[in-house]
Amino acid sequence: ANSPFDCEQGVARRSRDQASGRGLDEAHFRALGGCPSGNGQEQPHGQTMNSLLWTLAAAASAEVVRLGYFGEAQPFQVACARGWFDFSDVEVACLPQASGGFVVSKLDEGDLEVALLGSTPAAFAVARGVDIKHLYVAHEKGSSQGLLVRPEIQSPPDLDGRTFGTPFGSTAHYHMMYIQTLFPDVRFDIIDLNGLNPLDLYDAGTIDGAFVWGGWIDGLVQRNATMLFPAQVLSDWGKPTFNTISARADFAARRPDVLERVAGVIARLDADYLDDASTRWGAGAGGFVADVAAAYGASASPTQAELDTAAAGLSYFSFVSPDTMQGPDYLGGGIAAALKATARFHLETNTVAAVAPAGTVDEDAFYAATTSAQSLADGLASIPASVLDTAGTGVTSIPESADSTCSGTVDLTATTGTLTDGATTSYSNNLACEWRIASGGVVELTFTVFRVWTGDFVEVFDGSTLVAKLHGFDRAWPPLRTTGDMTVKFTTDGVTERAFNYLLTDGWSASYDAEALVCAADHSTCGNGKCDTVSGLCICDAGYGGADCSLASCLGTMTSSSQSGEFRSSPTAPDRDEPYPNSAECHFVADVGTSFGYVSFTVTYDVEPTFDFVSVNSGDVTWARLSGEDTATILVPTTDGKAELVFESDDKGRRGGFRATYVGTDNGCGEDGLCGGHGTCEGGTCVCSDGYGGLSCTVPHCLHQALTLADGAKMISQAPGEPLPPEAECAWSFEANAGETIRVVVETLNLEAYDGLKGDRVLIRTAGNDTNVQIQAEATYEISSSSVSLTLETDKNDAGATYDGFSATAYSVAACPVADGDCEDEGFTCEDGYCYDLSGGSKRASGCTCAGCDVGSYLDDATGGCEACPAGTYQPQAKNTVGVSSCIACSAGMDAPEPGSALCCSEDYVLVGQKCAKCGTDDGDYKLTGTKCDTPETRTVATLEIEKGFFRFSPEATVVYPCPEKDDACGGWDPSKLVDSEDEYYGDRFCRDNAEGPLCLHCKKGSFRSKGDKSECKSCDSHGQLALQLVATVVLIAAWFAVLFGVKALRTRFHRDWFEAVAIQFVFFFVTMSRFVGIHQITLPDPLFKYMWALDFISLDLTSIQSVLRCGSKVTYFDFLLFWTLLAPALVVVVVVFAILRGLVTVYVRGPGVEEAGAPPDPATDSRRGEARFVSDRELEDEEQLPQVQRLALSVQRDLDAGLMVVFAVLTMFHSGICSTIFNTFNCSINYKIADGQGSSGLRYLAADYTISCSTKYVKRPRAPVEYDAYYDADSAAEHAFYETYATVALVVYAIGVPLTYVAWMLRARRLARDEQRPVDDGALAFLTRSVKPEFWWFEVAALVARSLVTGMFLFVSPGVSLIMSFFVIVVHRTLVLQFRPYASTGLQLVVEALMRATFSIALVAVAVYGSDPILDSTTASVVAILVFALNLSVLPFAYRAWRTESYRSVARRLRRREPVDIDEVEALLGGAHKQDIAEVVRKCGRHALRQAFDGHLDDKDWDYFTHTILKLEGVWTEDVAAADVLQWHVKAILYRAKAYVRSHLQLKLNAREVDASVDVVAGPLRKSLVGGASPVAAYQKLGRPAGAKALEQVYALALRPYFFLEHEEGAVVGGLVRTMSVLGLMQGGHTNSSLLASMSRSQLSARSLLRNSGSHSSP
Repeated sequence: ANSPFDCEQGVARRSRDQASGRGLDEAHFRALGGCPSGNGQEQPHGQTMNSLLWTLAAAASAEVVRLGYFGEAQPFQVACARGWFDFSDVEVACLPQASGGFVVSKLDEGDLEVALLGSTPAAFAVARGVDIKHLYVAHEKGSSQGLLVRPEIQSPPDLDGRTFGTPFGSTAHYHMMYIQTLFPDVRFDIIDLNGLNPLDLYDAGTIDGAFVWGGWIDGLVQRNATMLFPAQVLSDWGKPTFNTISARADFAARRPDVLERVAGVIARLDADYLDDASTRWGAGAGGFVADVAAAYGASASPTQAELDTAAAGLSYFSFVSPDTMQGPDYLGGGIAAALKATARFHLETNTVAAVAPAGTVDEDAFYAATTSAQSLADGLASIPASVLDTAGTGVTSIPESADSTCSGTVDLTATTGTLTDGATTSYSNNLACEWRIASGGVVELTFTVFRVWTGDFVEVFDGSTLVAKLHGFDRAWPPLRTTGDMTVKFTTDGVTERAFNYLLTDGWSASYDAEALVCAADHSTCGNGKCDTVSGLCICDAGYGGADCSLASCLGTMTSSSQSGEFRSSPTAPDRDEPYPNSAECHFVADVGTSFGYVSFTVTYDVEPTFDFVSVNSGDVTWARLSGEDTATILVPTTDGKAELVFESDDKGRRGGFRATYVGTDNGCGEDGLCGGHGTCEGGTCVCSDGYGGLSCTVPHCLHQALTLADGAKMISQAPGEPLPPEAECAWSFEANAGETIRVVVETLNLEAYDGLKGDRVLIRTAGNDTNVQIQAEATYEISSSSVSLTLETDKNDAGATYDGFSATAYSVAACPVADGDCEDEGFTCEDGYCYDLSGGSKRASGCTCAGCDVGSYLDDATGGCEACPAGTYQPQAKNTVGVSSCIACSAGMDAPEPGSALCCSEDYVLVGQKCAKCGTDDGDYKLTGTKCDTPETRTVATLEIEKGFFRFSPEATVVYPCPEKDDACGGWDPSKLVDSEDEYYGDRFCRDNAEGPLCLHCKKGSFRSKGDKSECKSCDSHGQLALQLVATVVLIAAWFAVLFGVKALRTRFHRDWFEAVAIQFVFFFVTMSRFVGIHQITLPDPLFKYMWALDFISLDLTSIQSVLRCGSKVTYFDFLLFWTLLAPALVVVVVVFAILRGLVTVYVRGPGVEEAGAPPDPATDSRRGEARFVSDRELEDEEQLPQVQRLALSVQRDLDAGLMVVFAVLTMFHSGICSTIFNTFNCSINYKIADGQGSSGLRYLAADYTISCSTKYVKRPRAPVEYDAYYDADSAAEHAFYETYATVALVVYAIGVPLTYVAWMLRARRLARDEQRPVDDGALAFLTRSVKPEFWWFEVAALVARSLVTGMFLFVSPGVSLIMSFFVIVVHRTLVLQFRPYASTGLQLVVEALMRATFSIALVAVAVYGSDPILDSTTASVVAILVFALNLSVLPFAYRAWRTESYRSVARRLRRREPVDIDEVEALLGGAHKQDIAEVVRKCGRHALRQAFDGHLDDKDWDYFTHTILKLEGVWTEDVAAADVLQWHVKAILYRAKAYVRSHLQLKLNAREVDASVDVVAGPLRKSLVGGASPVAAYQKLGRPAGAKALEQVYALALRPYFFLEHEEGAVVGGLVRTMSVLGLMQGGHTNSSLLASMSRSQLSARSLLRNSGSHSSP
């Protein structure tokens, strides 16, 4: 009989009615002998039947202790997996739980004995009186929980309007409520996830995230959700969370040995996990983590991924060492204090009614008694660490599936049968099964097995009458009976109840008999009741239930059919020693017959406040809803002679219950004494005093029902001196008479402030409108509707405060015969300021108005005039004809701080006209962010406290404007600054010393403020500050010149070109980003703000020193507009004048004798142009032979070429700044309201200079009030209109004309180059093209356009659109740079990419912080900006390194050192982007070698390198331009310099510099010019090795041959040299003696010797 298995056909099958665990599974059963003999069954092996039965009996007698835990990794789960909690007569079954709220319910109900419990549900349970003990701290939350949200939710403001889930009653729920209190202005919905899967809801879009733990976190992360709030952050902010191991108090008292074992084993596991030396916790198979993974939800043999997840899950928590846990910070007192603090938060958020159960004297002692370290101390003493070395039992996974077979509705017609959920192991989730048993007599239902968890129910009905609503684990229920058909329903929630590593069965089964015997007439079968012979059912005594009245608790529905009787929730109720069950639903029907019209209930109740209720009903109307502890007498009308009490309890927290007596009566009252002492009996009905309810006036507050009001009836929340009813929903409805409207006069409105989460409120709703509107003030509300309803909603408590509540009166208002007609003229009467129609003996309000005083005033009988009602009172009626008595005193918590108020407003509200506006917020037309009105002195519009950093233009203004974030001039105002009571504080009075004007942005005359300074305006007498600004400006200018000359002084052309290109790109970046941020008025967080200010300064944004300049004279923005727009034309004029003057001086003053400076350009110094310049035929003529006018023209042209390049470079670098300056002329501020009632009028200022009022094109200045003319400058507005026209012209010139001109210039240069078959010469725009690849010649012009777009072109749409479009342009520009890689130098390309990334990062941060509701808060934005920008700047060193390590530089170094090079590699470089650079290096090496040869210092090795390496690089010597032009250029330069030197010193001599220039002849293109069709290599191979001087003569003669041979016939080399020497001699008009050549030595044949000798032998 005790066997947990049934033996059928040789198979051992577990019985449903045996809760067998790991100690006796089927394998063990077979090992012990299997099934008994007979019918061919297995025989015991080696054991007698007696030993088997003894074993079975011992197993069945073991007590099963149910321990709950959550689906998150914990060390103690190893003990669950290995059975280490089991000992002697105890088996511990570990059951995963959905949330702490369920755990509390199960502990309170007895479904669990021990459980892991979060601090929030633990505090919740203790506060509600659930008797539990906390014996261990399992962990502190750390990052194991958190709010995970959709990726687009980046910050708390993004939570607004969203929906999130969390299991109610859990620590996660606690933190979710804390988030709501942290951000009260952010409204979002929270739904309960108990029994639901957040992953399914997230996928369906029902929720936008969830505050969860364990595997749900992993699932949400896999769906790209991000953690917005980890639990650790919220704990650090003051709301710590942790988990305890807790037990039922009665179990703890009964089995302390079990708790000792549990605490000891867990302590050993935690200590081992915390031991860094332990090797048991690796994420490998077979270790402790494998057991945790199995308990965490994996299989019995977890995969490596599951092992890793479990290991990571353990790391999320912060575990406490067992020794520390016993100290004062934890079980020694800290836990109790933390639980009380959590309960206090529950109280403040209205989730509990009190911190401790009613009657608790010492709350601290009460909480301290719930925690104890004794079980832990005993466990450590009794459980050795070696327990971790025992093998334990094996691991089986948690059963994932249930096997219920019931579904839908089943009709049972058999006389007898069974009912069951159908599961063999565990019933299923979300069941809705129904059985209907047909019978014409009595049906009896008897349960054989009943294991139904909390949250699931078996309900039994007799027709529609509830017989029982049952749940419980291993509960023994009495039989249940019905007369006629019986319906049985089984419903389950979505919470899975499965044991881990333990076969714990659940479910239920019952048998029925549809022809059961009726009760015995002698009452012997009714126990604690009597037999009703009519129905055949027992009628139980008060407090008993069940078919046999054996259950000492109410159950289902009890009907008493006598004039009087008694009802109880239990036999001894109210009795806290025998508390009522959870989730109870009991109905008590008093059937007094139709001869009685009323039933009077007297109820003594002790039920958990605001959670459990005793309701008094009649039909569908609830007359009272009682909660807490008290006695009340409630009179209700009968419905068909019946009235009902309904007792309902929730799933946790129990009290003593209730006892009620009732009596039927004929009328509502026969005398005043029956009206509870709070009313009078009139016509058999009690007329209650104000605030009392119920038919007998015994309820001291409004009723939880909808009452219909008569005309002129009052709505009152509670009786005087009584508290507001908690958790109430009182409703009143009122209908106007036909053709009339409604007037609601709110006399009292004093409630706990409602903040969206907690508090009390009154809602009003009119007919046809589904929207409830909260009533904000005590006032008269005229409602143009035929009906209205008002609802008072209260929360669970008022947190210890007392409130007067709510009262109002409703009237039906007749429409006045004449619209807005005079009351008395229409034949009605004015009384108390209202118009009444007294005809017919009724007193009914009329829609006509009374002639009299305005709202807020009364009629003074003595003077006959109107006087303002005193402060602290209000008068809401227009045309008031009543005296001072019409001024109504404001109720508690309300205020009318100034005389003449029409309303009283709550604290933190200010009266504006006839509306209460909340300070510190923006509400429609009232923009009061930045104001405070929390004291009586600040509750008027004129005396509003204005916080620092805000500004308003007038004392009447109800719009407050924020001052610029980084400006500290707006000092705000509060009552402490009031000097004279007559003073009005507005406008300049908010400004600090020396500041004035709108938003305090002006500095007074004699003061200045720099753009980056947050402090107030400084006096110009502050020489140190002023000098600092001026010195900084001078230093900046010096730095610019230093960079300019530093670049020009670099040793090589490549260095000059590269660093010049980099400098230009940096200027582009500085100017563009400075103007981008400035024109969009973006206040970046520090340190980006200071960085951008520095960019303003560096990029010569003169507005950054505008305030300093004003110390000397009045400087406005228009001065800077003129400066930047006229700078380029002015520079062009300067260049032209300079070129002309210089040419005049050179040609007419200095004369030709010293015309060296005017010689043709030297390619050695002009090679930075990148390509050889085309030289016209006229330039090739001897300028001495030209007329002076032509020489002047040539000189001017050369200087203009150089000067215009400088002008265009300046214009290009600062083009975006110039455009931004132009755009800013059209950039006006928002429309500032100077006072209320202006409509579209107002003032706007130039955003870049608030001293300038924008023209009337933008907004019309209000005509009044005139005293605010200081804020409007008509002259500057007119000036602004003029400069808008000027800026329009400038915009066309610069934003459109300049780029088009550049493109036209460059296209023309390319067309000419193509037509004349020569290289492209961009002239003065060459600086734009020489750093890019030839095919991307247009790129810098496109970038120029992009920069102008970024710096304000889109402002003509709107600032927000401009910012977004500018960001888009930056993205496109950056994409083109990365895609095309247009820059010839890799290093320069990397620099530009780095600058573009910096540009992108700044623009991104600007978008993120823009507007009144930015994406990033200032702190986050600062961190992001610092990290991104630092990352971008770090690229620059890598770019420089790339430049240094480019391949052609390595080749160049080897060439300079005359080391071997790969000819093919050099030729490849000459065909790429670095052709010019490598060619210059080769030519310099050639010049250097030849100069050494001329000086006689070149040895044979170096000559070989020159001829076999340098001259073999054919790519260098390829003719790119006309060879004749280039060679004439150089040779002519030699002749000019030589001639000038001769005339100055009377001797012929060339210095080394002139030799370098002359050798360019060799370095130039020689193919056709020197040797015709032969290659340079072939030509020089003819020369052979320089064995003697003759070779050098050949080289020099060959170089000059085409230009100085007087005869073109071929002749000997020596003859050629003779002729050459003759030409050199002719430079002085003499002749050279050729016979000298025969006797000259090698040194004498050098270039210098030849030149010197030719001069010495020439004739005078």
